[in-house]
Amino acid sequence: MKRFFISKDDISNNQIILNGEEHNHLSKVLRLKPNDEVECFYNDSPVFVCKILEITKNYSKLEIVSEEECLQNPKTNLTLFQALPKQDKLETVCQKLTELGVKRVVPFKSSFCIAKENENKIERINKIIVSACKQCGRTNLLKVEKVFSFSEMLKELEKFDKVVFACEFAEKSQDNLLKTLSGHNMQNKPVAYIIGSEGGFSKDEAEKISKLQNVLTINLGKRILRTETASVALASILQSILEEF
Repeated sequence: MKRFFISKDDISNNQIILNGEEHNHLSKVLRLKPNDEVECFYNDSPVFVCKILEITKNYSKLEIVSEEECLQNPKTNLTLFQALPKQDKLETVCQKLTELGVKRVVPFKSSFCIAKENENKIERINKIIVSACKQCGRTNLLKVEKVFSFSEMLKELEKFDKVVFACEFAEKSQDNLLKTLSGHNMQNKPVAYIIGSEGGFSKDEAEKISKLQNVLTINLGKRILRTETASVALASILQSILEEF
């Protein structure tokens, strides 16, 4: 069933009015007709199963047939701290982490970041997140924070029970990464993980992160992964351990 993103204010008297891009997508791209059924949602909402009542030039009117719990929303509380990568890579990371059930992404600046902060791109990233939610079925939008400084990021890490730090300087002694991570009690707790930018971390930055009491410093194996690959790969491993899958 086709899904549409709405605002809570779009609902009145058990009806939903679609305007703008969502209306155009329903009427001109999908070419849906009155009496067709669709699903609608806003951030953290249930799933609204709707019947199309009317399609005009400027809006579509829908009737809510039922409300259903969204079973695709993440049960776990996983946050990525991502050293600021190039914009297209951050877009890819946010799209894939939405699908994987990550709740939050915190971009931060580190010494070797190549990309510069660009708040104008947040709107585009949020559109990508909405599109990913439509595709994967969740209604809880991935939250992308403003860009933190390195010192702000260190302070924010203190709020988590466990933080997994993927670090190129870590000793490559783990024969089985999944087994190593599974040995740490993470279930039913707020968990975070840290991934570097294209340039990685300075040794001073790596030492400051590793010294925090709640941080587990690991390596991701013999091969050097791109930042976007590492962010998605480690999310998959952690979500498996946290029993999201």
